[in-house]
Amino acid sequence: MPLLWGILLIYLIIIYKLRYKRKILPIQLVSLSIIEIALLLWYYEGKLLFIREGLPLYHCRIAAFMMTISYFRKDYKLSNYFAWLGIIGTLIAFSFPDPSKFLWPHITNLTYVLGHSLSMGSALMILTDERRGLDFKFICKITLIMNFVIYLVNKIASANYGYLDHLPDSFPMNFPSPVLYLGISFGMIVLIYELSKINLKKLLTSKN
Repeated sequence: MPLLWGILLIYLIIIYKLRYKRKILPIQLVSLSIIEIALLLWYYEGKLLFIREGLPLYHCRIAAFMMTISYFRKDYKLSNYFAWLGIIGTLIAFSFPDPSKFLWPHITNLTYVLGHSLSMGSALMILTDERRGLDFKFICKITLIMNFVIYLVNKIASANYGYLDHLPDSFPMNFPSPVLYLGISFGMIVLIYELSKINLKKLLTSKN
């Protein structure tokens, strides 16, 4: 994990240096989508595995796809929401060991590192170049709808997308899934709302 943090840090320094080159962001977003689609195709080889683990219903995968779609549709408010979600997801994902059961370098752990790194880099560029204000009501609506869909799929497919059914085994305690749905949703709402107040462009300019 220290190696992954080192790779992420070097990558973000490069992105910081290139943050005003507007052609870089579309290339990153397209690359991110290709990586996620490649992973989906690999999971599709096993139908049950695809339903329980391969669907793009983890918050990081949702952020990856939705950042790309909303950016190219010029829906910058929505892209800002998923940019913050991508940053939060990457920081959380890189705080725990890679959950893949396959040996390195396998498509699951390669996409884990590349996907999260590209997601965070793209998110930082979106929030620097296309920052939009996010009101509390908007954040609540998107978060609750997204997590409710994930919650329903978990129940139907016996899956655990977004850890809304049960927490990782490394946690010493667990909670009923309705409590997790409400607790994780509330935490996401508060965190994204508070983070959305940060003006990255102004912050980076003042640092310079």
